[in-house]
Amino acid sequence: MKRFAIVLLATLGCGQPQGSMLDGGVDGGGGGDGATGDGTEGTADAPIDGPPIASCPVDTWCIESAPIAPTLLSAVHAVSANDVFAVGNGGTILRRQNGSWSAMASGTTENLRGVWGASSSDVWAVGAAGTVLRFNGIAWSPVSGVLDIDYTAVSGSSATDVWIVGTSRFQRWNGTSWSVQSIAGTLLAVSGTAPNNIWIGTESVYLKRYASSWTTVMPGGGTDFYAVKALSATNVWASTPGAGTVHYNGSTWAQVATPGAVFVGFHALSATDIWGVSQAKTGHWNGTAWTITQPAAVTSSLWGISGAGADVWAVGSDSMIVHRH
Repeated sequence: MKRFAIVLLATLGCGQPQGSMLDGGVDGGGGGDGATGDGTEGTADAPIDGPPIASCPVDTWCIESAPIAPTLLSAVHAVSANDVFAVGNGGTILRRQNGSWSAMASGTTENLRGVWGASSSDVWAVGAAGTVLRFNGIAWSPVSGVLDIDYTAVSGSSATDVWIVGTSRFQRWNGTSWSVQSIAGTLLAVSGTAPNNIWIGTESVYLKRYASSWTTVMPGGGTDFYAVKALSATNVWASTPGAGTVHYNGSTWAQVATPGAVFVGFHALSATDIWGVSQAKTGHWNGTAWTITQPAAVTSSLWGISGAGADVWAVGSDSMIVHRH
């Protein structure tokens, strides 16, 4: 599966339509360098509005038009049901407000791989060649104090606890400065609920967990974990090609099959309402089993998924955006 992961990441960098799948994200903690990244510099946004989005039937996936040429959209984050951000190749950043998507000025042409926000006026995006951007509600700005590596994901538990991950590195923003820690291996996914509950999916080196210190977790199913989602310290899901998914209940891990799918991203509405994406398929956990389907609206590989309330968005190749509520 190492070869599979490397091929995927290389393909993502080239921005070609995908016929395979895999997750993106990473993490770690340690000594700080004291640099700040307040996100107050940069050029103003120049939004390019798309057409209004038609209403979609409840419990149905529907396509939403992106106001850009076809490209690879890697990640999506819903701050709320009326404020959603998506990022992708060539510095693409999209925002959905008031029933339509707009293209934002990012100030970069690097491929972006992760997006997360604590609020509508505090959103982070990360990507290739040390690219870390922050949105203050008015404009996107480059962030200082970061490493010159390829970042793959960003997440956090609050505005003063933000994690960015990249090539064998984890950085944490505490609201004032960065700390950095090395973590061996290719880091693919990050999720957590608190400063002492952070999880990283990796290629070839199992899961990594931070509670009071970093530990390696071996849930079974192999050494590769493409996506991870922590709902709490005692409720964690991870995706692995060796088992489908694995689930942690606070004391033990159980393997849970996802026939024909290896998820590259998760979103959890609740413990009994979890979504995943894999190629052109979506998966849904209802508390008992995963149901894997290919929605009629989906024609390209999906790479990211997020939601707010009852609304869920997934994004992928060819500027694919689908929405379910």
